[in-house]
Amino acid sequence: MNSFKKSNKWRIIISVFLMLFMSLPLITYAATDSNLYFCEYPGVRRTFMILGLLINIVKIVIPLIIIITGIITLSKTIISGKVDDLKASINVLIKKAVAGVIIFLLPSAINYLFNTLIVNDTSKFTQCTTCLFDADHCKIPEKDPTTYEED
Repeated sequence: MNSFKKSNKWRIIISVFLMLFMSLPLITYAATDSNLYFCEYPGVRRTFMILGLLINIVKIVIPLIIIITGIITLSKTIISGKVDDLKASINVLIKKAVAGVIIFLLPSAINYLFNTLIVNDTSKFTQCTTCLFDADHCKIPEKDPTTYEED
């Protein structure tokens, strides 16, 4: 029964990931085919920049917390002197380290996907992704745009 739950859990995770992955080109096509230039507004860019700063904080702090808790668990096992639990603690530390690396690299991977999928950026959507994933290079305009180009 337990292996059935595990296999069902992995099927659900893989199905959700595939649905998100397959819908990403549709989202980026909608973003590039739109006449709405919402990334031109200073308020939108500021919002994306604040979210980007939060992402940078989270992608550093969360992996550190995960790895530190793994090291604490390993050190408690070493201090207790139980050899049997040592192997399990090392495996937990390795899994936590891998999870920390994945959490750290995930925003960069998502940014890479957006940049490769949005080739012809007529909606200037990359301005939003720049503010979201690279807040240091985000340029905020001084005023709202007044006119839009008609295609």
